[in-house]
Amino acid sequence: MSDFFSWSLDLGRWAGSRVRIHVSLLLTLVLTLIFSPREGGPHFLPTLMWLCVYVFVLILHEGGHLLAAWWQDSEPEDVYLWPLGNLILPTNRRVNENPIVLAGGLVVSGVCAIGSAIILAFFRARMQLNPFGGDIDSGAPMLIDSNGLASPLTPLWYLGWFGWLNWLLFLINMLPALPFDMGRILRATVSRTGFGLKTDAMIGPWAGHTVAAFLGVIGVLRLLLYQRIDAISVIVLAVFIEVLVRLEARMMEDGSFYDDGVFGYDFSEGYTSLESSAAKVRPRRESVLKRWRRRRSDQRKQRKEAQFAAEERRLDEILDKIHHHGKSSLSDEEQRFLVRVSSRIRKRSQT
Repeated sequence: MSDFFSWSLDLGRWAGSRVRIHVSLLLTLVLTLIFSPREGGPHFLPTLMWLCVYVFVLILHEGGHLLAAWWQDSEPEDVYLWPLGNLILPTNRRVNENPIVLAGGLVVSGVCAIGSAIILAFFRARMQLNPFGGDIDSGAPMLIDSNGLASPLTPLWYLGWFGWLNWLLFLINMLPALPFDMGRILRATVSRTGFGLKTDAMIGPWAGHTVAAFLGVIGVLRLLLYQRIDAISVIVLAVFIEVLVRLEARMMEDGSFYDDGVFGYDFSEGYTSLESSAAKVRPRRESVLKRWRRRRSDQRKQRKEAQFAAEERRLDEILDKIHHHGKSSLSDEEQRFLVRVSSRIRKRSQT
């Protein structure tokens, strides 16, 4: 599972931050276009247009983090863009991040959503506030006078989608679990209180399990009671959060990273830990696929070694037969074996 998180497209460095697009974002865009509704909803072109707005909203959200980092004179972090913002993997090390920088994306998304709602209200339209979207055109605003949705590809339609997508991104990143902004803010705040690494490691996974269970229940109820296909997305999101929590638990169990603070030492009490402890770095456990491939390689190597040993024993027997009875006593099969093995031994000695 950990290999999946490395699947990305590198776009280089933007404003001091390395930007990568995770494969999940590319798959989301492509699959949304392929399965865009043909009847009773938006067609291919409107779907393509709101997906462009969606990517722009993601860029604005991450730009909020970069702007907050510049304001706080902090080092800008690398951007690992996935469908819900910046994909941050769990770690069992003490988190030392600036909560103001982490809240930058939330502020930008919230301000854009509120601003869009105000402008739409000025033109007598109402922005969609349901995070699951409308029944027909999810992000299209409602026109108050006609009591209908704004026509696709009109200015109000674009503004409605822009506001709703910012609102959706804001709500999702308010979930107190990784990889969302509020989950990172929670961990950074707990870490800054100085409760210790064990407390940090307990609160983070507990919050993740709670959020995953909450979303799972909502998704199942929405699927069973309302038969809404969007419930599958909620269930998938709950499973993804649970997978991250379990990945973090495996990291801590295997000691994938440093057990204590920086370079394996806990400096919370000064430098006294240097006198009684040393850096504890445990080797990273191989994935299931890598262990299976390594076992296959070892078994193949053992079979070859056993084959070579058997050929050498039979070669000794044939040479002994030639010594006592001459080469003419060999059968055709033994002569072919002698030529084949002798040639293989010569090649092996040359290499």
